[in-house]
Amino acid sequence: MDPQFVSSLQDRLQQLAFASDTETLQTVTASLGQQYYTTPACIPALLTVAKDCEQWQVRQLAAVELRKRVPKFWDEIEDAVQQQMREAILKAIIDESNDLVRHSLARVISSIAKSDIPNQKWSDLIQFLYKCCQSPTSAHREIGVYVLDSLFETIGDTLSEHLQHLFELFAVLINDPESLTVQVTTLEALGKMADYVDPDDRSAVNTFQGLVPPMVQVLQKCLAGGEEEFAQRCFEVFNGMLILEAPLLNRHFGDLIEFSISVGSNQELEDSLRVMALNFLVWTTT
Repeated sequence: MDPQFVSSLQDRLQQLAFASDTETLQTVTASLGQQYYTTPACIPALLTVAKDCEQWQVRQLAAVELRKRVPKFWDEIEDAVQQQMREAILKAIIDESNDLVRHSLARVISSIAKSDIPNQKWSDLIQFLYKCCQSPTSAHREIGVYVLDSLFETIGDTLSEHLQHLFELFAVLINDPESLTVQVTTLEALGKMADYVDPDDRSAVNTFQGLVPPMVQVLQKCLAGGEEEFAQRCFEVFNGMLILEAPLLNRHFGDLIEFSISVGSNQELEDSLRVMALNFLVWTTT
């Protein structure tokens, strides 16, 4: 990898990240598209910036740009370089302290996995994420479950082959003793996993139904703590599960309706949360 290419790319990304006028944005964006994003060399260069630049805004921008370019160029990267990048990005996401950068790196991992996993590559990725989810460090658990959640958007069919292991893992994470972020992200991952539960698989349906009460408890914790954004994300998951063919909420339907009525009528809560609770009730009747 050409150090000069990496250095000049970082300079352009810094200009873009801190641009204060439209002309600079347009000029730098055009320069990046014409001079840097036309070659596979931009892939390892962007990762280098995403993990090594001192400014988190530039690291995040580099990760976002990297995710966009992976589908086009990843398969053109030499196998040895690909492996170096896989190892480097897993180390980078563990070492990263900024949430926004971590999330952007997780999207990169998901994009690479979309290419790798069907081709029987990156076989140790899922095991790495399991270890993160079981780490005594809450930040590592947050990383592990967030990447798993992202992977459902790209390799959901592959993950669905491991439903039982994921059920066992998520049953622990949904009750995380330290991190509400872990709990909410796990709830969102369960919402995505619900798409892959066969309605004729009684064992899987029953197992999922057993996780609904702790999912509701997470939503209750968000409401009690005034975590409006988290609560909205939880409601979106429950609303989505209502339209699935698998009867995942049926066992607790009455309790969910009663809970939603309680939230919708609670004038101490934000109007947006009460509306979401009432929307859930509307969905139950459609």
